[in-house]
Amino acid sequence: MTGGELLPATAWEQAAIIGIFVVFVGVLLAWFDKQASKWQKFIGEIDDKWRKFNKEQRDENNLAMENVEGSLQDLTIVTQALVSEVKEMRSDTSVFFSEFHQHDEETKKILEKVNKPARNPRTKKAVSTDGNEPA
Repeated sequence: MTGGELLPATAWEQAAIIGIFVVFVGVLLAWFDKQASKWQKFIGEIDDKWRKFNKEQRDENNLAMENVEGSLQDLTIVTQALVSEVKEMRSDTSVFFSEFHQHDEETKKILEKVNKPARNPRTKKAVSTDGNEPA
């Protein structure tokens, strides 16, 4: 037996079947190509949208970061000014307290002088015998 005897069709029928099969495969490949092109176009559009979105987000983020950077610089300047003020206040406070302690010491010395018991007067007052003070 030969291969031709296994197939009940004649040569032209076999050629027609193979031709139909080739056409079917060709149509199928063309359809796959068309679908692949549509899919690539669809994916390309999505990629373009994502690129545009990412660019917009990056621009917005850069602008926001510039604002944050400016705010941080302002905060740094204000903080440095506050540190300088606190240093000046500490210096002024130490000067004030040293002057205050000096003044306090002077006040204590004056108070000691004022609170000393009085000495006997040099002259005695005349006392009357009836208990009334002399005129």
